[in-house]
Parts: sequence; C-alpha cells; structure tokens
Amino acid sequence: MKLLAAIIAAMMLIPVSAYAQQPGPSRFDIIQANYSGPVFLDAFWTDRTTPPATGTSLQKVEVAPGDGASVLAVTLANRGFSEITAVRGTLSLPTGFSSSGGNGAEASNSGIVSAGGVFTLFFQVSVSERTRVGDYSTSLHVEYSRTLETGTPRTADLNIPFKVTGKVIIDASAQGGVASGGSSRVPIEITNTGSAPATGVVVTVPGSSGVNTTTQQAAIVALGQKTFELGVIPPGESKTIEPTLYVAETSGEALQAVALNVTYGNAYGERKTSNVPVGLVVLPETTSSPVSVSPVGESSIITAGKITDLSVSLINNRDQELSDVVVSVSSQSDSIKILGFTSWSIGDLQAGSSQEISTRVFASEDMIGRATTFVFTVQHVSAGQPQVETVSLGTYVDGEISIKAYEVGVTYIGGRPNLTGNLLNEGNVLALFTTVQVVSAGDLVESLPPQQYLGDLTENSPLPFSIPIDVPEGTGAGTYPVELKIQYRDTLRQLHTLDVSANVDFVPEVVTENGSQQAGSQAMASTVAGGVAAAAVIAFVIFRMRKKAKLKRTLQFSKQNGGQDIESVLDTHLGKPEEKK
Repeated sequence: MKLLAAIIAAMMLIPVSAYAQQPGPSRFDIIQANYSGPVFLDAFWTDRTTPPATGTSLQKVEVAPGDGASVLAVTLANRGFSEITAVRGTLSLPTGFSSSGGNGAEASNSGIVSAGGVFTLFFQVSVSERTRVGDYSTSLHVEYSRTLETGTPRTADLNIPFKVTGKVIIDASAQGGVASGGSSRVPIEITNTGSAPATGVVVTVPGSSGVNTTTQQAAIVALGQKTFELGVIPPGESKTIEPTLYVAETSGEALQAVALNVTYGNAYGERKTSNVPVGLVVLPETTSSPVSVSPVGESSIITAGKITDLSVSLINNRDQELSDVVVSVSSQSDSIKILGFTSWSIGDLQAGSSQEISTRVFASEDMIGRATTFVFTVQHVSAGQPQVETVSLGTYVDGEISIKAYEVGVTYIGGRPNLTGNLLNEGNVLALFTTVQVVSAGDLVESLPPQQYLGDLTENSPLPFSIPIDVPEGTGAGTYPVELKIQYRDTLRQLHTLDVSANVDFVPEVVTENGSQQAGSQAMASTVAGGVAAAAVIAFVIFRMRKKAKLKRTLQFSKQNGGQDIESVLDTHLGKPEEKK
C-alpha cells in the first residue's frame, strides 16, 4: 500500500502538459471498446425478406434509380456477452427513398441471437427516380432486449452506409445483314443500357446457330475468332465486335438468331453470365461484279405497310474509271413496288470511288419476315467499250410497331387505387416482352410501384394495364402529372423505349352512410342528386303553403261580401281529393 501511495503521489507531481503529450485512446474509442450490443457489419440489396437456409448466403442484387420496391439487408452482430432477442430497427431514409411506414422503414428479428452472433434486418424500401447511383449514409435506431433482463428494452443508434449500385444491362444488335452462300465479317454492337459499368466484358460467339430449312443443319457458322475481350463498358456506351460468320445457302433468307454468351463483372464485382440474342438478317445471295452496291444506313431493312427510303452506294471496284454510267433498278417481288426513281444518270465514276443513289419503295404486309432482292442494271463505258453489268441487293422486310397509351387514369379496384390505362399497337407486328413502369407521379403516390410485365402486344388489339399505387393519406382531389416508361422488343430482339406523359384526375374514395365505399365523384353525384330532390320537395311544399294562404285571404274577402265558403273555394282552386287521383 505504501508503494501504491508513493506512485500516486509521484504522478500527481507530473505537470498536466506531460499528460497531454502522451498518446492514448479517445473518449469515442473508450466508449466503442466498452460498448455491448448490436454493431453494423454490412448493408446491401437482396431479393428476399427472410434469412436463407443454413449454409447458404444472401444473394446480392443490383438496384438502380426508379426500381421501386426493393429490399435493403442490414447485417448486424451482437457484440456482447449475453443473448439478445426482440430486435426492432427503424431506418431513416434519405431523400429519394420511401417506405409504407412514412419517413422510416421498419424491420424486426424475433429470434434469439447468441453472443457474437450475426443477424440480418430486412428493410422494404422504395427507390425512386430521384435517387442517384452512389454512396449514402443514414441512421438506424435499434431496440433490443437481453434474454435474462426484463423491463424497458435497450437501444442503440448506429450509422449505416449503403450504396445504390445501379444495374448492368447488356444488349446487342447486328449492324446490317449478311448474304447467304458465303462468309463475311458482321459488326455486332454490344451496348450497356444500364446505370452501372460492366467490367471485364467477354463476348463469346457460338460455333453454330440457327437451322438450315433445307438440310436441317446449322444455318450460321462462326469462323476464326469467337471470343472477344472488351474490358469496361460504361453506362450508355457501346463496343463493337466483328465475328466472321458463314451463312449456308438456302438458309431461309429470313431472320436467324445468334445467342451471344456475355460474361461481365457487376456492381458488386461478381462475375455474371448472360445469354443475349441477336437477330441477324440473312439476305439473298449477292452476285460478284466489278461494280457493286451496298445499303446505306438501315436500308437493308424495309418496313412493310409504309413507304420506305431505299438508299444504296454504287461502288466502282475496278482500277480504272467508268464513263457514262447509267443505273436502273427493279424489284424481284410483285409485292414490293418502286415508287421513286427507277433510273439514274451518274456520268463518270472514278476508280475505287462510290456514288449514293436513293429511291422510295413500298412493301405489302404479306412480305413481313421475308427477304427480297433488288436488281441493279449498270450500263457504262470502260476502256472505250460499252458494258452492261447486273448486281443485286438483298433486303429484309420487317413490320412496324407503333404503340400509344390512352385513357390513363386512377380507378379504385377492391378499395385500392390503381393507375389504369390501355396500350394500343397501331403497327402490323407483335411488340415482344412489353413492360410498363411508373417513373414519376408527383405527389400522387407515396412510393413508385415496380415495373409490370404485360407480355406480347398484338397489333390493333388494345391491352389494358392496372398498376396498384399507394396514395398518401390526405391527398386531395385534383389533376396530377404522371410519366410512364413502356419498353418492348422488336422481331430483331432490339429493345425500344417509349416515354408517355399524361395528366390524370384523382378523386379520393369516401365512405357513405350505409358503410359502402364510393369514389368521390360518385358520392358527390349522389349527394347532388339527393340535394336537388330535397330542394324540389321543399319548393313544392312552400308553393302549396303560399297558395293556400292566398286563397284563404281571398275567401275572407269573399265572405265579407257574401261570397262562398272555404271548402268550395279550396276545391275550386286545388281540386277535390277524388279528382287528384
């Protein structure tokens, strides 16, 4: 004891400045070191609301702005020496996020968490279009109880970092068609239409694809390089591969599908694999000639049922000039009519140069899904000798998809408001894999609903949609702006997006006196009708009372002058009871 007292006395003699110079744990570190309760481990988006089976882990999923209903998994650990139970968490939500619980999302875990054990709270959160891809930080208030304690639950306030990852969405499209009966390099554009970068992208072209309708063998065979490493594809950007494809003769001269195998790293750095179909237009076999034609832009595809521009490039493949060049064109199909120019006077065409010519054509709808050929006859003078050459251009006839949305409004179904409307495909072919999504609704909805899948949209056949929405309590009647995003794929499996803006009228549903529910407009109509009827009855009664009073005054005057009695006067002016039947 004497030694301890001496040490304490010596320490008291040391200047305060000496303590300040000694490094040591901060107050925060001391509190953290002695803290016993739930602590944060991780937060990520997942596709379920319950823990997985023993021995398996939660699947992480990508979430992008506008995804609507999503699940944020917050993993916590029990840093203590006692079991805890009845864990309840309330997660504050930054701007752009919402939940049915108002400003905060709630989740609970009723199981018993052992000391050092790990558990997960699943928060159902709606991610709106107003969010952004990136990092967020928010607070989590946790209430819990120790299994050996009674009374008021313990609490903890934790900082929760999480991230809106964005999504990687890989799409592909072939640039132009490929002629049958030979091999050629086909440009295929690989596009990331999502909101997160795709890393380490590798595209593999299958060795064979499609079916030759004559031999029942592969219609398309990949030659040479089949694997292409593209690296990183940022959101909204594309990279192009050019595989060499051999197309067998009589391969249908139509549409063939090539299923690309695409592997990439997603927003979590996980390797993902996706099979991306590419529609490849197989064109009729072209003839070889010193003079050739090639389509300009999208002229290799003609839209049936409407007038289409056909532009081609006439190319002089010779090493000498062509003089007095005259070109004419004809269609090999009676179902395709040339409505524009059918001949052109080009003049001189230098060696290796080209000249663009264009016309307008119309294809009937019975040609949809079929290939056709235009024949170009080229007359020219070469080395002083007149020559005539014939070259052909293969094209594919596709249909048209034209979607419109109409009668967009709010309808109560089973007591719940729904955003309803109709989609109409005014084109002449199916719109494949159609979806509709509410991307903005102002103050009309509390949280944006998830995307709704509608399937294939048949031509000239309205397709209704009904999307349940959560309208905030107290929302008044009025007109609200709504924006919809409609997506579909065409016959070439290319993705198209249509943005629709509409102003919808909303009237809150009210409860009538008999307990039934009516839309506000119906209830208002009933109230107005009832009020009109009541007003009519009151007006009629007042009219009768006034008339009787007037007749009574008339009778008094009559009696004073020796006139009739009251009953006869009333019967004369109002009619006898038996006469009113």
